[in-house]
Amino acid sequence: MQRCNSPLLMKNVNIKQQFKNQVLFFAIVGILSMTSIVISPIGKAHAITSSPVVPNSINATTGLGIAASPFYESNAGKLIGQRVVSTANGITSQIGYEYTTTENGIIKGVGNVTMLQTWTNAAPEASRSPKIIYGVGQGVITTGDGQDMATWTGYGIGRSNVNWTITFHGINFFNTNSTGKLAFLKNLEGLNVSKVDGNKQTTRIYEWK
Repeated sequence: MQRCNSPLLMKNVNIKQQFKNQVLFFAIVGILSMTSIVISPIGKAHAITSSPVVPNSINATTGLGIAASPFYESNAGKLIGQRVVSTANGITSQIGYEYTTTENGIIKGVGNVTMLQTWTNAAPEASRSPKIIYGVGQGVITTGDGQDMATWTGYGIGRSNVNWTITFHGINFFNTNSTGKLAFLKNLEGLNVSKVDGNKQTTRIYEWK
């Protein structure tokens, strides 16, 4: 069988894959909104202590195949960078932006990890609502000893309240070449809930099986 190396065909394949990922994300959000399953963001009343307890049950799932407890959890995220992406022809109310955060978190069965992530958010007007933000992100997770690493790409929708605290619901596609602690993240799909309040961020990620 001959291989086709046409740049145009390869580009079409990439576009189709990106479109497929976005359709998959919106389908998941729609399913979650129509069910009684609620995954709540970490609030101040449920903040992780300095020595969080890692749940023992790692296989329990909901009826939709979503793990009942998160495999990744953090309330120590901090904004470390921000960049204007577009001012939409000079109309400041339509500014899109990019931000980078770093988190100290815990992965179930692994222990302490650090996650560096960057999200590019479209202007609220792109979603036809001043309280809804659509974002595309990517990140790197590193174990506490620095010996293991995994990457991810993601899509998310954020909704803000009257205090401009934003809660994001999204999907992460993980990958890694690790054969150690983070090997389980290879090709894993996760659903995340993140809460952004000023320069602080909390995150939970649930495996979607």
